[in-house]
Amino acid sequence: MSDEARRVFKMETILGLIAGKGGTDVSDLLCYLTQRELSADEEGVVAPMSKGWLYSMEPRFMQCCYEEGEPFDAWTKKHASKLGGNVSVEPIPAADMASISIVLDKLADAKATVAEQSAAIEGLQANVAEFEPFKAQAADLEKKVEDLSGKLEAAQTDLAKAKKELKTFEGKVAINETEVESSVKDIVSRAVKDALATLPAGAAVAAAAADGAEPAPFEEAPAEDAGSSVPDDFGFGASGSDDSGFGF
Repeated sequence: MSDEARRVFKMETILGLIAGKGGTDVSDLLCYLTQRELSADEEGVVAPMSKGWLYSMEPRFMQCCYEEGEPFDAWTKKHASKLGGNVSVEPIPAADMASISIVLDKLADAKATVAEQSAAIEGLQANVAEFEPFKAQAADLEKKVEDLSGKLEAAQTDLAKAKKELKTFEGKVAINETEVESSVKDIVSRAVKDALATLPAGAAVAAAAADGAEPAPFEEAPAEDAGSSVPDDFGFGASGSDDSGFGF
């Protein structure tokens, strides 16, 4: 690769990548080495490979071991005094980046999916917040539904019981209201006639007339004993026992 494809970076930036440090300069170095824009997550993926690429270009970098807790500025100055203030590097070859690019693409897709899901979750949370005031109403309606369900079950139980009791009447003759009414009228009519028969003749006639019934036919009283009856010859021109005449 020609010198035009190379780029010069400060030694402290190179040492920062080797020590596992971050920052704007280190991010710029990683983007250049991979020839693509990188997110913070993607930088963590390509950093080990980029360090290996730097080791292959300058084996002395493998001797720069940073101990956590050591002052970084003092550490960089110590190694820069041996390696120089600047270093010229070239990007990682495309053939070597092919496999890592696949991983980075999948990581980017997964990140986009997570972003979409996060947006959807935020939308759902907004909907929940919007319908929060209706939760109490929903709970109240649910309780009413439970109460009504209980009443319905009780009514169904009573209905089943009533149907069971009605079965005892199956096959029996139903009462005919018309026949009952006619029978009552007949009973009343007979009672009235019997009552009229016990009254004296005049009263019976008057009662029958008031009731609209035909008066009973007149019947002659039976003849009494001869001692108390009127003589057969009683009448006009008849004579009594003393042969006294009576008449005109």
